[in-house]
Amino acid sequence: MARLALVAALSLASLALAQTIQNGTEATEENVAPAVEIVDTDSASSGVDYFSYESSQLTAEVITNLTNYNLSDVALFNFTDTDVETTAEKRSGRVCKTYPGDEDWPPRLIWNLLNILLGGALIEGVPTAAPCYSDWPQYNETTCASITSQWETPSYQLSQPLGIQYYVFEGVSCLPPSLTRTGANCSLGGMPSYVVKATNVAQIQLAVNFARNLNLRLIVKNKGHDFKAKSSGGGALSIWTNALRGIQYLGSEYTHAASGYKGPAFKIGSGVEALAIYTAADNLGLHIVGGNTRTVGIGGGYIAGGGHSPLLSKYGMAADQVLSMEVVLPNGRFVSVDESNYPDLFFALRGGGGSTWGIVTSLVIRAYPKTPVSTLSYSFAVSDNISTEVFWDGVNTVFSKFPEYADAGMYSYFSISCVSACTFSMAPQWANDLVATGLKNLSAPLFDELSNLGINVTDAVYTDFTGVLGAINGTWAASTETGGVWNFNTASRLFPRSNWENSALLAAQNAAIRSSVEAAGMMLGYNMKAATNPTVNQTNAVNPAWRETVMHALLGASWSQETTPKEIAAANKKLVANMQPWRDASPNAGAYLNEADINEPNWQQAFYGSNYDYLYELKQKYDPWGLMWAPTAVGSEDWNMTGQIAYYPTQNGRLCPV
Repeated sequence: MARLALVAALSLASLALAQTIQNGTEATEENVAPAVEIVDTDSASSGVDYFSYESSQLTAEVITNLTNYNLSDVALFNFTDTDVETTAEKRSGRVCKTYPGDEDWPPRLIWNLLNILLGGALIEGVPTAAPCYSDWPQYNETTCASITSQWETPSYQLSQPLGIQYYVFEGVSCLPPSLTRTGANCSLGGMPSYVVKATNVAQIQLAVNFARNLNLRLIVKNKGHDFKAKSSGGGALSIWTNALRGIQYLGSEYTHAASGYKGPAFKIGSGVEALAIYTAADNLGLHIVGGNTRTVGIGGGYIAGGGHSPLLSKYGMAADQVLSMEVVLPNGRFVSVDESNYPDLFFALRGGGGSTWGIVTSLVIRAYPKTPVSTLSYSFAVSDNISTEVFWDGVNTVFSKFPEYADAGMYSYFSISCVSACTFSMAPQWANDLVATGLKNLSAPLFDELSNLGINVTDAVYTDFTGVLGAINGTWAASTETGGVWNFNTASRLFPRSNWENSALLAAQNAAIRSSVEAAGMMLGYNMKAATNPTVNQTNAVNPAWRETVMHALLGASWSQETTPKEIAAANKKLVANMQPWRDASPNAGAYLNEADINEPNWQQAFYGSNYDYLYELKQKYDPWGLMWAPTAVGSEDWNMTGQIAYYPTQNGRLCPV
């Protein structure tokens, strides 16, 4: 049976001058328990037991109990009855999000009440680098030195309430002095005013209801890896899901009721890092589909945006592997989402973008038998023996193999640098289910063709690994992963297989890539395909362009530490122009929204393709208040961030309806 703990709610009409309970007694941590009901772990509609943190929920019974306890201002924590108002009425009532300094901004006593109900999980927003600045009370030179030494490591950033991996579109409001502009100040800027360090579902529900009922901006941060600062926001209340790290192996014969899938699967918390689930799977002789960065949260924005992987060409997108999810909706309710429960949301949450539909607390994902991996690295460059024209002929020769390699289940990660003499580096080509001998045989025709051009590759290195975990650790050193940076912006394009099936289109594509790389100085790329996989549900919101892709390519803009906001805007504008030849060479394709440009023209089509209109309808259905907003997210065009520079939008501003 369920156990009830005392909870509270607030009056929307007028907030009490002091928070009290029965007989006018002041509400404190000593006499008001956290707002939570412990429900049975086997009560999930998905049929998959809740993690312990998911069985701690905010329910209607809790609200009623707190109301009966006569706590002041209870209504601010109420759920929303979606039948009371129409979607149109909710949309018509939109106004600018309440911002610090506004008359309607909650006074400290209301934040204190929220903290009581959260069980002490509320953190007041203070910039991580505040100890480096003498005008902040946290100023401490020793602490600053420690912060600075760790700043550019992803593990440090994800461990901080306000830490993110890419600060440029936050606004670069407060970084250690040695890592930002000379004479820079420290402000909260585009960072949230308060953070809920979520360790159970009830805390997430309280934050959602509180933000919605008080018209606050709400953001969600898992590990903070988003290129476009989706996990930051000035004046916001942030829900920090980093601590939701449960991992449960459901067994080799697990049967998922809603989908009918039978086989190995894991239930994972949304805060689980890639390396942790790779390790858990490897220990059981299994693989899961995940990215190549150790610290990315698999169940956060990675899967929400689609998720490409070294296993993509074998098993499909990471979003394809999801069997079910547990989710807190914008109305505050906690629900199971799968093919039977909220099937439209099941569609949207798998590829329809992060910070849009709800807060995912856990996922069930399928797993695969562990198989060997072989990798190949090599390079060639313009030199006395290789002219620029021959170099690009060599690049085009490599590109010509991409459909064949993707169809063989391979994944290739490469770069082209033309900052000085152009260099092509394959680092690496990743072959699933092959040992080095097999990869050598597969690669021999390519090296023969390069040799015929006069390009003799002499640095080819083949390496065998027992599986994905070993290949990740053996290929990309942890020290190569960086965070806390702000010196670049990235744009991307998905190039379709159809371009390889038409010689004229392929020639135009190759010419476009060359011109853009020579203008920008460098590109990164992946050769892979989103494999068709009949064992999973691939009817989801993943950009349809992915299903036709054999190359995902990225172009960038970079700048120095002293670059001004206007100069960053100019560099970003130039990046948009440098990308246009790629768009022209793939007019009906798109871009990967997790690794794309915040200034992408016609981003609705580029990031979501033909799914966008349906996704927009779902956004109005499940979040007519616009509670969850993020740049380039579905429905984000309905809102505007004030005080921005063209081509350099940041999260330092007030969010208002258009």
